[in-house]
Amino acid sequence: MRLTLAAASVAFFLAVSVALPAVVPSSAAFADAYPTWAEVQKAKASQAATQAEVKRVTALTKSLQAQSQSARRAATAAGDRLQTTQEAFFLADQKYETLDAQAQQASAKAQTADARAGRLAAQLYRSGGHNMSLALVLSSQGGSTTGPSALLDQLGSMTKLTESTSRLWSQAQQAKNTAAAASAQAKSALDERARLQQQAQAALAAAVKASESAQRTAATEESHRDELGSMLAALKNKTAKTVAGYQKGVQVRAAEARKKKLEAERAAAAAAAVAAAQASRVAASGWALPVRGQITAGYGPRPAPCAGCSTWHEGVDVAAGFNTPVRAAHSGTVAYAGWYGGYGNFILIDNGDGMSTAYGHNIDGGIVVGIGQRVSAGQVIGHVGSTGHSTGAHLHFEVRQNGVQINPISWMAQHGAAL
Repeated sequence: MRLTLAAASVAFFLAVSVALPAVVPSSAAFADAYPTWAEVQKAKASQAATQAEVKRVTALTKSLQAQSQSARRAATAAGDRLQTTQEAFFLADQKYETLDAQAQQASAKAQTADARAGRLAAQLYRSGGHNMSLALVLSSQGGSTTGPSALLDQLGSMTKLTESTSRLWSQAQQAKNTAAAASAQAKSALDERARLQQQAQAALAAAVKASESAQRTAATEESHRDELGSMLAALKNKTAKTVAGYQKGVQVRAAEARKKKLEAERAAAAAAAVAAAQASRVAASGWALPVRGQITAGYGPRPAPCAGCSTWHEGVDVAAGFNTPVRAAHSGTVAYAGWYGGYGNFILIDNGDGMSTAYGHNIDGGIVVGIGQRVSAGQVIGHVGSTGHSTGAHLHFEVRQNGVQINPISWMAQHGAAL
């Protein structure tokens, strides 16, 4: 039986915090560094001031780009570490389960052997025990009808019985020693499992923090990229009056961006309405298909399909075209959304009650949910891709119980959403 210790492997991110070096200074720290359009206009009054302002704007632009790239690299590295430590925990869990089963079998054998030896000892005790041979001799000398030949036969039988008793005791002791050794190995594996689980929990907390930092940094760069570029173009333009035109362009593009954002929000609302209309596709158990398609790889052992791929498949692969919507298999909270080593762009949803679902190989830019977001069954959370260790467009889907993968094919079938 899976220990409840593993149940925290998904939900811990809400409580655990791992200190990371700051990747992006606060917005307040940058606010004073950004030039204003009034400063750009003033700088164009003299060549020296213009050149100084050009250098300033160029340096700011490069700094933002460098920080954004650094944050993305940090998030990718954190995702790689998360996948590595989580895999180590999964392997440790499998080893513990195997050793624990062996220990239980050895203990059962030891109990059986001990009981057999105990029953025989009790029988010997009731019949005279180690003094039985002497009792036979005295019985013969006391006028028993037992003759010498019959007495020798009885003594021979007693010798064999004693040998059998000694053998049973020896087997029982050996079984006890084997059970004790197996139990010790299982305990050691359990301790290692707990240690690796703690490492996996810390890695997830770090990956969550790095992913959020990368998103903030990218947003900061994006929000200032256009304006800084326009300022730089205005400064390099030798006509002073063009500054107002550049500034107007920034305003127009900002208005267009707001319009696009509004349109995107409306599209998202429409998609949510479609998802709500598709609620009938969610089984009574609350589970839904993450994607429709042909199963190309099931759960369990397999030949490694690519360099770096595992020979034990921890989920199920469902073939689908690029950008096919990936839906949440059950309602829950997004525990992680970002890079995850060989899984590529990855989403992990905490579905409650010790259950979680995982979605791998999403296309670049295809994840449409964020960490901490609440999602419903059937809601679009990502789009099919082939990132990470992948040989073609497909969804790698996992179901985890108490933090450990189980067969998703049988689980989904049992819950009315057969893949």
